[in-house]
Amino acid sequence: MPGISGALNIAKWALYADQLAMEITSNNIANANTPGYSKQSLRLQANNPITMGPGQIGTGVMAKEVLRAYDYFLNEQVCEKKSDYSKYSAQKDALEEIEMIFNESDETGINKLTGEFWNAWSDVANNPDSLPERDALLAKTTNLVQAIQAIDYDLRSYQSHLDSNIQVSVEKINTMIDEIADLNQQISNVEVKGMINANDLRDKRDMLLEQLSEYMGISYYEEQQSGQVMVYILGGTPLVLGNETYHLSSEKQDTDGTPTDYTQVFWNDHSGRQVNITNRLEKGKIAGWVDVRDNRIGSYINSMNTFTEELIWQVNSLHSAGSGLASLSSLTSTADVSATDVLDADFRFSDRFNPGGSFDIVVYDQDGNVVSDNPITLAAGATVGDLINDINSVSHMNAAITSDNKLSITSESGYTFAINPTDGADNNNALAILGINTFFDWNESAGDFTQTIGINPSIESNPQAISAGYLDENKKIAPGDNQVALGIYGLQDAVIDIDGSNTTLDSYYSSFVSDVGVHVQNAQMNEKYNDTLLSQYTKRKESITGVNLDEEMAQLLKFQHAYQAAAKLISISDEMLQTLLSIK
Repeated sequence: MPGISGALNIAKWALYADQLAMEITSNNIANANTPGYSKQSLRLQANNPITMGPGQIGTGVMAKEVLRAYDYFLNEQVCEKKSDYSKYSAQKDALEEIEMIFNESDETGINKLTGEFWNAWSDVANNPDSLPERDALLAKTTNLVQAIQAIDYDLRSYQSHLDSNIQVSVEKINTMIDEIADLNQQISNVEVKGMINANDLRDKRDMLLEQLSEYMGISYYEEQQSGQVMVYILGGTPLVLGNETYHLSSEKQDTDGTPTDYTQVFWNDHSGRQVNITNRLEKGKIAGWVDVRDNRIGSYINSMNTFTEELIWQVNSLHSAGSGLASLSSLTSTADVSATDVLDADFRFSDRFNPGGSFDIVVYDQDGNVVSDNPITLAAGATVGDLINDINSVSHMNAAITSDNKLSITSESGYTFAINPTDGADNNNALAILGINTFFDWNESAGDFTQTIGINPSIESNPQAISAGYLDENKKIAPGDNQVALGIYGLQDAVIDIDGSNTTLDSYYSSFVSDVGVHVQNAQMNEKYNDTLLSQYTKRKESITGVNLDEEMAQLLKFQHAYQAAAKLISISDEMLQTLLSIK
């Protein structure tokens, strides 16, 4: 409608639009530091004009729609880069913790303690008949054993910690999935295309998608008609389809019900079918934690176990064939045995059995005279029962299985015995396999060697029983002999086959600890690289969606002036109307 009323109407709509624009600008300023908030703006549109004699005349402005600043591509890229960054960040943090567990920069590292262990054997070799050196050896061995067990315990504890993180993450993911589906429903209920936009709800949903991408790699798209997002993992496995959800679960078993040591992550469909996706996730925190838990820590535990196994064997194989400062009246096995156990098949060191080899049992009377010297030779497939029979065939010797399933070797009252290598023959290693006359103890039936390594109790309670040498040429105890101690000390530089590689014990340990350092550096490099990419995309996103206070203040002033002008128009129109009404 033209005329004064038309001007008033235009001013009214202008006031409303400018007031609304100032409210939106104020809301932007208030949420300048709100996480996930996207800058909003008012879309203004000219009202439909009216046609008159002179032509079409405008009828003012209409506040058409409240829009939010948004770029689908950048949002998607931020989610993708956040998944990459989160994976390597999780790996880096975990591997740095593991590096601290090995702690080779400290005086308590395995390299340092192993060196002290070898040096203690050197001291025994220099003074084989001295007790202080033997006591010192036991003390240094205790330090080494405790350090090995502490590393193993800490690695397994950290594995459990990562496992707990994965379990908690699955619960968080399910919560986020439900919230996204709920927001999908709210958005589709609220929005009217081209008129009403659920901007704040969409911001919340985008923030949830970004948070979800921290835990796993996702892809998503928005359905144009409903405004709902569809979220997928693994290139097409759905998590959210509109307001429909597909939850994850965590269980310590595989899909066939086989128990597993650590948590497995499953995707569940509505029919109850489960798919194990634990090792199929390539991005996000869960993928990083799974990689460290199963691959990295698993590898380190295996390497520690291999190192410990080889340390036990190399020392015990030499020690079991030697003698201490005095002859013995009894020896007991570390391993649990039965008479039918096969030496080259049923024990943890069975692969070290040497068929056809032998060792000597030398028997002494109470005056120390040699009564008998008998080789114990065992063929392939020999059982514990065969070993018992061979020992019982030696005069004044008895071998039997005790009530707690240990092999006990004893001499008759008034007699003692000693173990010695057979001249011109290789050792069959039967004693070392069973843990008889050995320096190290271990649990044959449970746990890794790293968990159960210890000093043989009979040695620990009687340092004189430490085998430092062999019998003399008359087969009598030779307290000054140091061949065994020298042999064990020489293991420090001995090149042996460890896990398929020819190397020394010290070099093997140093090598895999160096691998830990390399893995940490790689994780740090990948984390830094992906952090840079994420920062770039985040900055580009914030340049579009973020609130610039200077810009908002400028906008506020612009709308304030427009509001004042519209108000002035009303005042002028009122004066014009009063002028007309005052005409007589």
